[in-house]
Amino acid sequence: MNLKIDKRYSTYSISIVLYLLHNNKSYNDLWVSNYPDTEMQAINYFKDVNCGCRPVLLQKYTKQRFDIDVMTVDFINSNPECLDFNSFCESNGGQDLRGNIFSVQNKESDFKDFMSTLKEKNARFNSFNTLVIEDKILITFF
Repeated sequence: MNLKIDKRYSTYSISIVLYLLHNNKSYNDLWVSNYPDTEMQAINYFKDVNCGCRPVLLQKYTKQRFDIDVMTVDFINSNPECLDFNSFCESNGGQDLRGNIFSVQNKESDFKDFMSTLKEKNARFNSFNTLVIEDKILITFF
C-alpha cells in the first residue's frame, strides 16, 4: 500500500471522494464493497449527483474518515489517471462566502443538502446566522 499523496489532499478530501464516487465506476465499486450500508446512495450518486444522497455519504465519510482517506489515497496512487490533482485543486478552490446571503426551503433535507454542498466546495466563512421567514431559511455568512 502506497500512501504518498500531495499535502493539499486534506483540504480537498471530501471533494475528491465525492468526485470519484460520481465520476469513477471503479472507485464507486470499491466504496460499495467497503461500505455496503451505503450501497444504494453510492450507486444513485454515481448516476445523478443531485440525487439527494450526498448527506448520507458525507455522514459515512465523517464517521470513517481515516479509513476512507486511506482507501482513497491508495486508489489514487494505484490509478493515477483517475484524477488530475492540480487541475482539480484549481477548479475546486474554496469559495469565500463572507457577506453573502442564501435562501433555502424550510426543510431539514434542503438545509442538510445545502450544508453538504458547502463542505464539498470547501466554502470559506467565519460564521453564519439563520433566520426563518415563512417557508424559507435565510442564511447569512460572516
